[in-house]
Amino acid sequence: MEKPSLENLYAKISRYCAYQERSSGEVRQKLRLLGADSQTAQRLLQRLADDNFINEERFARAYVRGKFRINGWGRLKIKNGLRAKGVDENLICTALSEEINEKEYAALLQRTVTEKGPKTALSRGFEPSLIRFSDV
Repeated sequence: MEKPSLENLYAKISRYCAYQERSSGEVRQKLRLLGADSQTAQRLLQRLADDNFINEERFARAYVRGKFRINGWGRLKIKNGLRAKGVDENLICTALSEEINEKEYAALLQRTVTEKGPKTALSRGFEPSLIRFSDV
C-alpha cells in the first residue's frame, strides 16, 4: 500500500476534526488508521492545533456539556471518559468546574434517583456520597 501524502492526510483529518470536537488522542488514532507514521502524525497534530481544528480545552468543555446535559452523566463518568481520551487532568478539573452548574447537577441527580433509582444514578457516574440510598 502506498504511503498517503501529507496534504491528502491533512485534508482528510481536517474534515474529521471539523465534523465534531476531537481530542488529540482520537485524532492521533485516526491518523494511524489512515497510515501516517508517528513523525507525520505529530506534524499534522501540530498543524491542526495551529489552524484551530483541535483544541484540548475546547474539546473537554464540549464533552462535559454534552455528557451532562444530553446523556445525564455524573462527574465521575464524565471524568473517566475524558481520561480515556487522554485529556490532561487539569483540563478535566477546569472543564467540570466551569461547565457544570451545581444547582443543575443537584437537580439532575435528584431527578435520576427519583425516576430511575439510586443504582442508576451510580451507573451514570454520580458520586456515591451524594446519592441517598434510603429507598433501596
